[in-house]
Amino acid sequence: MMMRIVKKIAKMAGILLVILTLFMGIGYAILVINPLGNKPGKPVADIEDKVEIWGEEVAGNHSGSKLDDMNIKGNPNRLLATFKFSTGIVGEDYKDNEAAIDTFTYVYEIEGGYEKSTYEDKPYLIPYTVANSDSAVIIMPGGGYGFKEMDGGTAEGKEVAASLNKAGINAFVLHYRSNPYEWPIPQLDVQRAVRFLRYHANDYGLHPDRIGLIGFSAGGYQTGSFINLIQGEKLFPASYQPDAIDAVDDQVASAAMIYPALTYRYNVPMLFASFNDEDVRNPEKREELLQQTDLSTHFRTAHIPQFIAYGTKDLAIGVKGPQEYIQSARNADADVTVLVAEDQNHGFKQEYYMRAYLEWVKKIFASL
Repeated sequence: MMMRIVKKIAKMAGILLVILTLFMGIGYAILVINPLGNKPGKPVADIEDKVEIWGEEVAGNHSGSKLDDMNIKGNPNRLLATFKFSTGIVGEDYKDNEAAIDTFTYVYEIEGGYEKSTYEDKPYLIPYTVANSDSAVIIMPGGGYGFKEMDGGTAEGKEVAASLNKAGINAFVLHYRSNPYEWPIPQLDVQRAVRFLRYHANDYGLHPDRIGLIGFSAGGYQTGSFINLIQGEKLFPASYQPDAIDAVDDQVASAAMIYPALTYRYNVPMLFASFNDEDVRNPEKREELLQQTDLSTHFRTAHIPQFIAYGTKDLAIGVKGPQEYIQSARNADADVTVLVAEDQNHGFKQEYYMRAYLEWVKKIFASL
């Protein structure tokens, strides 16, 4: 009798397992094949107010197709592409994740309607201004150089601008170019944004020496790489003709980096989002790229006050990158303020850093 009951239970369990496997297989197939395609993404907040920062010529742009340079696999669901991207850019070990990164960028940025399928995107600022303020902060959202959080999100853009505005500070959210644009194009967009605001300081009622930066995650790398590797340099493509804005000083008053990626050493696969894929695949050239872009070994900004906040349980970039950079800053006797968000993972909320940051940046501006 007991054996008969056990056999029935085993048979039912087998049937349930087959059904579950079938459903999982169908679900995965839908995610991979994605027969209905992906809908356009949510609009960028306040996109109607955008101000393009380049002139008729955008350094690094041309009419070629991005798709010719991207390794796009199938037509995956955005959810699956996001999962593969977010997990695929993490870690110290080399992995050839070009396809996962390019596919995600295509699905999210190009199909989402945030960027073109050709190299003709026009970087822009979204202004959030307040009356009777001559100070400003440029905000750079993160996104692992595969997308920008402001594309459909507000946590690293509009919401940060709102907090700055409440503190009496003008804010400008920067939509910079990313994958498949390669280094130093994203950083040139930061340089141009700084020069654009300094050039148009009177139009916005700003003091040109009271402009700061704040970046999140990859936007933190945008901030750190600009001040340490790009600022004061002329890295335009040979075919680009500089204009009057490019002649403006590109100095900034302050630089803040929140849960920042300040090196690629702990996100080695993310190199595919910023550099030529063949160079990344070559072990010797890959090591050169890792060395050249490690900001802790190229710290040269002791003259710029810096604010760095990182979480002790950051599973995306870890803690070594920020800690190494902080040590380099302290070795250079730099003015660096550090906030450690205990037990916080990547992307922690404003409540963990904003009050301290606002107090810090207001003091910087008041001293100028």
